[in-house]
Amino acid sequence: MEGITIGIFGHLDGVGRELGKKGTESDITIYHYKIGDKFVSFVEPKRYPDKIAPLIYTINMMDYPLVFINEINKDIGETLLALDMFKIEKGAFIVHEYVDVDYLKEIIKNTSMKNFDILEKDFIKIREYINNNLSIERDLSYKKVVIDHYFTVKSVGTVILGKVEKGIINVYDNLKVFLINKEILIKSIQINDVDYKEAKAGDRVGLAIKGVKTDELDRGYIISDKELKVYNELEVEFNLNPFINKQIKENETYNIISGLQNVACKVLEADGNKVRLSLNKPIAYDNENICLIDGSAKIRILGVG
Repeated sequence: MEGITIGIFGHLDGVGRELGKKGTESDITIYHYKIGDKFVSFVEPKRYPDKIAPLIYTINMMDYPLVFINEINKDIGETLLALDMFKIEKGAFIVHEYVDVDYLKEIIKNTSMKNFDILEKDFIKIREYINNNLSIERDLSYKKVVIDHYFTVKSVGTVILGKVEKGIINVYDNLKVFLINKEILIKSIQINDVDYKEAKAGDRVGLAIKGVKTDELDRGYIISDKELKVYNELEVEFNLNPFINKQIKENETYNIISGLQNVACKVLEADGNKVRLSLNKPIAYDNENICLIDGSAKIRILGVG
């Protein structure tokens, strides 16, 4: 079986229920479905557009996007801007019959999305498209799981939910949790509520672990056998949003999102698109995109680097 994570964006009223069975729900909602030889997880940025962070989390979790468009409005515009700034080149638009497809093609012609497929809103055909067209090449060079939810289960202990981003993890693996640099033991692995001895890159898993308690964890922490670097400061060369009408300046405060880590930061130095940031708390970094956001501004996504 192959695991794949699909981000669903746009006009999503009732879409998740059509695509799969609802699982974990917070500011993102995850739906599950078995399609052919694939275990598919659909991630919905539930609290977007009220909050910008769930949109970025979903982009960072997904292997592939589906953008549902009933009309072209400002929220669709912000979503398309985000996908373009993250240089997402493969995906599909699911368009309502009244959407002007020629206008949509004009909007995306100079973006990373110019070769997205365009599909009709037929959920049977969407599932067939996923089963027949989507396969992701995975990196098995080291083990990496990114935590998106975690909780305590009586008689089991600490359980984390997340996606295996790289490698193959096995029951009884000894790995480390970053940021806290503590060793853990994988006691059990579940995929779609079924026990497995191993899980490979792409799989969405529930892991019972020994060695940390839930009050030591946070969203975005990384479980790995690789020694990851931890940073209190970052120097980033951003691809700045072409629509912002301001310069980023010293002493301004923003947030960064790296993977699923969301941290407040202060600008120490700014020279055009090169920005040095002091972080309010450290992050574990493994060459992920860094998104600079201003959640209270009219234009919320400032840059990606």
